[in-house]
Amino acid sequence: MKESNLYFIYVGNAYPHKNRKRLIVAMVSLNKKVIENIQLYIVSSRNVFTKRLEKLIKELKAEEYIKLLGFVPDEKLKILYKKSLAFVFPSISEGFGLPGLEAMNAQTLVACSDIPVFKEIYKDVPIYFNPFDVNSISDSMKFILNMDPEAREKRIEKGLDLAKTYSWSKMAKETLKVYESVY
Repeated sequence: MKESNLYFIYVGNAYPHKNRKRLIVAMVSLNKKVIENIQLYIVSSRNVFTKRLEKLIKELKAEEYIKLLGFVPDEKLKILYKKSLAFVFPSISEGFGLPGLEAMNAQTLVACSDIPVFKEIYKDVPIYFNPFDVNSISDSMKFILNMDPEAREKRIEKGLDLAKTYSWSKMAKETLKVYESVY
C-alpha cells in the first residue's frame, strides 16, 4: 500500500450502524477527485465485523486508500488524531458519540453525520454530512482538504473548548447528586 502523509481517521468498533461501508465508498470517490493519494486509517479492535470490513475493502478495490490499524494505545492514538486531516464519524445512530469529543480533545477537526445526537453534543463545531449519501461524505472530506488554514484552526480551537466542557469527574459528581436526591 502506498503511504500518504494525508489521511482521515476513524476510531471505533466495526458494527454495521457505524456506516463504514459508505465511508469506504466515499474514500474511493474522494481519491478519484483529488491528485494526491488520501488514506483512511481505521482504528478498531479485531472482531467478526472487522473481518467483514476487510472483505468489503477488497470487494470495493479500496486497499490503496484504507489502512486497518487494529488496536492503538492511547498515547499513539492522540498523535494519529492530531496529524490527521480530520476524524470522520459516519454513524447512522449513536447513544452519545464519545469518539468525536476524544478527537476534539486531541485538537482534531471532526466531520460527522448530521444526526440529532451529534448536533446536540457537538453543536456547530463539526463539518456535518448526510450519512446516507456517499457524495455528501466525500464532499465534506474534499471541503476539509481545501479548507482555509485559519478557519480550520478556529474550528479546532472551538472543538477543544467544547470537549473541555465534558469531564468524567463532573459527570460522576452530577450522577451522585441525582442518586442522593432519590435516596
